[in-house]
Amino acid sequence: MALTKFLSELKQSLSAEARVMTDASQKDFQLALLRWSDVDVKVPAAIVLVMNEDDAVQTVKTASKHQIPFVPVCGGHSLWSTIGSDGFILDLTSYKSVQVNAAEHQATITGGTLMKELATALASEGECAGGGIGVAAGLMGFACDNMLSAKIILADGRLVLADGEHYPDLFWAIKGAGFYFGVVVEITLRTYPLSIFGTIDGRHWIGRYVYPIERASKVLEVVKALATTSKSRTAGLVMIIAPPPHFKPMIAVGPHYFGSLNEGPEMFKDLENLGPVHFGETTPYVPNLSDHLDFACGKGGLRRFNLTGLREFKVENALKVIDLFQELLDKCPDAASSGYFIEWHCPPPHDVVTNSAFSHEDVHIWL
Repeated sequence: MALTKFLSELKQSLSAEARVMTDASQKDFQLALLRWSDVDVKVPAAIVLVMNEDDAVQTVKTASKHQIPFVPVCGGHSLWSTIGSDGFILDLTSYKSVQVNAAEHQATITGGTLMKELATALASEGECAGGGIGVAAGLMGFACDNMLSAKIILADGRLVLADGEHYPDLFWAIKGAGFYFGVVVEITLRTYPLSIFGTIDGRHWIGRYVYPIERASKVLEVVKALATTSKSRTAGLVMIIAPPPHFKPMIAVGPHYFGSLNEGPEMFKDLENLGPVHFGETTPYVPNLSDHLDFACGKGGLRRFNLTGLREFKVENALKVIDLFQELLDKCPDAASSGYFIEWHCPPPHDVVTNSAFSHEDVHIWL
């Protein structure tokens, strides 16, 4: 009964473009429900597709009044953005915009804006921004480091602007301490010129080295030397995978070099000297930096992605991971579609402010 009253009242307060979907058999409902992973996915009583800030505020305010639980959804990649028939989904995917102020090195982003959309808008103005845990963290810090302000809807439906002076504790909390403090509908980020990648247009050199698993020890020794030096502007991934057609374990390295494009191959000469069975290189523009991962970003299926921070790079531990992967493949051959990545990035320059509530701020190696 409470849910029925909530939906009836909510429909009266939303904009004409907003939608409240309640029929789970309809195609639009099913499309809105899609997630990157179907692990623990539930079917809500409704999906509220908001179109602007006021729609989002009215939805939270009305839900608070009637005590109806909900979860917000933007990109649909999180495992926790799902709820059962006792609640609803607050869908921000259609409420998106990017405003760039290149002169002040700032950008304001709303609602369900995706990272590719943000990167494209910024690059058109000669700017770029940091994101989550990734290779660019060593250049700009994390997004939480670069947050300047945020508009947040609190549990009672109030919309507040939080920054270093207004609601400073709340502002600190959303900068990496968790995600249950409110619904963030807008953030303003510090941005950086594309040249931070080492070239005028923001391109940088990325290599691709693939080796038989028997060379893992030597490969890991080279990567350890790269990952533990603060003198070079590098980042990258070590991939322990079992690719088709044979689905046998192999080790691959995808190093990034932030500097002159011609210097990239020389920086990783030690990897070349190990005799990879495959080598490739690319110099993508920033908006296309992750295009090679599009295949892994489709929605649906039982998938999970987990991260753990490492205080140091230990070759012996990485070799144990390879042994565990082989044991997994022996017991479950279908696990060949999974794998383990070890990522490193250089520490941010001293002039980049790294100040957030994220407890792994100083971690530069991730499994």
